[in-house]
Amino acid sequence: MAGYWVVAAADLELLAQAIFASAGTPDAIAHHVARHLVRANLSGHDSHGVLRIPQYVQFIDEGMIRPAAEPRVLREHGATALLSAERGFGQYSTSVALDLAIRKAEAFGVGLVTVRQGNHIGRVGEYTEAAARRGFAAQVFGGTAGARVRPAAPFGAAGTAFGTNPFSVGVPTSGDDPVLVDFATTVLAEGKLRIYRVKQEELPPDVIVDSEGKPSVDVEDFYSRGGMLKPIAAHKGSGLSLATALLGGLAAIGEDNPSSNGTAPQPPPEGGRDRTGGIFLLVINPGAFGDADAYRETVSRTVGAIKATPPAPGVEEVLIPGEPEFRARAARGREGIALPEGTWDELGAVAHRFGLALPVTRRG
Repeated sequence: MAGYWVVAAADLELLAQAIFASAGTPDAIAHHVARHLVRANLSGHDSHGVLRIPQYVQFIDEGMIRPAAEPRVLREHGATALLSAERGFGQYSTSVALDLAIRKAEAFGVGLVTVRQGNHIGRVGEYTEAAARRGFAAQVFGGTAGARVRPAAPFGAAGTAFGTNPFSVGVPTSGDDPVLVDFATTVLAEGKLRIYRVKQEELPPDVIVDSEGKPSVDVEDFYSRGGMLKPIAAHKGSGLSLATALLGGLAAIGEDNPSSNGTAPQPPPEGGRDRTGGIFLLVINPGAFGDADAYRETVSRTVGAIKATPPAPGVEEVLIPGEPEFRARAARGREGIALPEGTWDELGAVAHRFGLALPVTRRG
């Protein structure tokens, strides 16, 4: 592939960790965030991988990310808890929240944890997959809606009021891999627009509109000229996006100027509590409802029946949500991660700033 550099996942993870450590991140947190980003690349989601490193370093410079922050429990009652991420790395704080939710699910059958004061939480499927591989069903999403919230327009609107508000569900099976549903409630995640931008390619149709609400395929209409992402499935996706924000908003009760949606820090509104949002994690212990092994076996048999349905014309195979990620992870683990030249150049600039050497790569 012309215009790409291929790098081993382990080398890329070491580079990411060194960059974050150089920017003031404690080693344990730097390792955690670096691993999360590289696993996103391995899973085929380059939009949530190391492409984000320059953005995160900029957020550290601007004070939006506090690299050494540890999450703090603000409220706890039975099966529920509220955490503050303290403006730290979202990948780290959300993983802490997930561990707490799993402990509560072990004790109470379900665990519900919400998180406020956070930052971009990365690939949302990482958390539901982790829960499912431990035998739990999980639902995780981050949402924000209201005044001056970007980058998505509600259905029928000519202005923004939603984040990309990602949504994920993970369900354990009796096999090697869980069922994993993971998507933004916009037609494309904002990070996937970054891929088109760095590759200098036109967007697919019906992904964004320009500042006047007209369809556009020019990614700069979004990044430079006030364009907006469209919701998936018209009014249905718009409703789902709002639901993520309102349930995520359980984390924002009594909070002035809630500003996190799991996608990126949002600018504070000009007075009033005219926005809401936060991170929502629900973990379910199947054993609270019956035999957990029987449930996993039923899920696997159901998945098998779905995969056995005949493919439509032109379709090679019926895939279950999560299969593309797991297959990409295996392939990229063997062959290396291909990064567009523009992404590699941006990483090189950040590495140079901290006096770090880039790992050995080869042309793709």
